[in-house]
Amino acid sequence: MTRSRELKLGFFLTLISMVCVSAMPALAQEAAADANSPILSLDDCVRLALQDSPTLLITEERRHLASKDVGNAYGAFLPDLTVGSNWQKSERTDYDVEQSNPGSFAIPVFDVNNPASQIGNAAFPTSVPNGTFADQTIKTTYKDINGRANLNVFSGFSKFSTLSSAKSGLKAAEATVGYTRELVAEDVIASYFNLLRYQKLLEVALETRDQAAKELERTETYFRLGSAAKSDVLQQRVRLENTKLDVVIADNTVKKAFTDLAFNMNRPLAAAFRIDTSVLDTDYSVEAVGTLYVEALAARKDIKSTEHNVNARKKDVTTASSNLLPRLDLFASFNRYNNESPFIFGAQKSGNTTYGYSISWNIFDRMQSLNGRSQAKANARIAAYELEQARMNVQVEVRQLHNSLVEARERAHVSRETIVQSEEELRLAQERFRVGAGTTLDVIVAQVNLANSRAQEVQAMCDFLIAETQMERAVGRLDKWAVKR
Repeated sequence: MTRSRELKLGFFLTLISMVCVSAMPALAQEAAADANSPILSLDDCVRLALQDSPTLLITEERRHLASKDVGNAYGAFLPDLTVGSNWQKSERTDYDVEQSNPGSFAIPVFDVNNPASQIGNAAFPTSVPNGTFADQTIKTTYKDINGRANLNVFSGFSKFSTLSSAKSGLKAAEATVGYTRELVAEDVIASYFNLLRYQKLLEVALETRDQAAKELERTETYFRLGSAAKSDVLQQRVRLENTKLDVVIADNTVKKAFTDLAFNMNRPLAAAFRIDTSVLDTDYSVEAVGTLYVEALAARKDIKSTEHNVNARKKDVTTASSNLLPRLDLFASFNRYNNESPFIFGAQKSGNTTYGYSISWNIFDRMQSLNGRSQAKANARIAAYELEQARMNVQVEVRQLHNSLVEARERAHVSRETIVQSEEELRLAQERFRVGAGTTLDVIVAQVNLANSRAQEVQAMCDFLIAETQMERAVGRLDKWAVKR
């Protein structure tokens, strides 16, 4: 290597060292903080996420609304009862009313058996105007108590179909809540495994850095003994600085993964905590895809929600058809009042009780009932099509996740073999370099291959665990999180 190339390489090495050294204190501080942080298990993280998930709270409120629809449907079987009371006081003034004096007039009274015989006179009071005028004020008070009851006896079976539709809607909402809890749990579990992934990749990066430091030390020893060139030492130094940079990048990725996990737990500003690494153990078992199909169609809560929705839309057809049938209502009412007005005809105090029945049949309503029934039938067909589409989507999802599981399992097996091979290649490269039969580049390539093999094993393991979690949700096995714990 020429002197100019060595200077350029040295300048590049110095630049990388400055970047990595400036980042290492922060990394050390972060590691110190993690050492004192509490450890949260996977179950702990999922439970914390389910406590106040906005998405889950929305579905639970919708379930609450559906339960009120059921209450309203039951209420339709009960009578309407209303009671009321009125009280009013009024004052009326008539201006320039002609005054009069009391008087009377007589009417002859005849014998009923002998109409020609007068038996006397009957006097009737009257008033005689006296020619004077004055304002006249009259004060009156009115009060009454009233009540009414109305009961629908028959309305084309709409009350029964509405109740059935509301019950199906409530079951659909409950299934949606359960499936939403599974989705929240799935997101947290995937984030948990991703954080474990990047922590393991950070461990690989740290091991690779330590290995590169030992290799640099060994190369410098060979250089002092005269069996290695200056360029070999510089190449190993560049390799070490690259591994330090990889550690910084891996550490930043861990922090991002922690942020994602905290966000999925609905605690984006949560204090630092550690997680349990024992959940990474797996036997890489994959079940037959046909068995998974059957289980998914029978256990998926979103499928059950869609099925209940189909039942609700079918009942809506009966409700819409009820408008084409007659309606029968029973009613009863009472009224008691006291009217002190002098202008009333009849008694001042009176009471009235009424009861009966009413039959009505809407013969023509501008085709609204027929169109409403057609719309209800169309909505029922749409719900059935959505159920069919959802079942096909489940089958496709299960197939894709099954393929991902198989692929991750095979990648993990290949990675294990590759690690053994890379370790042997590194040992041989180091031995060849020691006896002068190989170059530093061979050793560096072997180091890179070993680091990549270890990283690929971590990636394959975490990919398998995440796909396994997704498969458990896809076939309905995350139902332990569907019930509030």
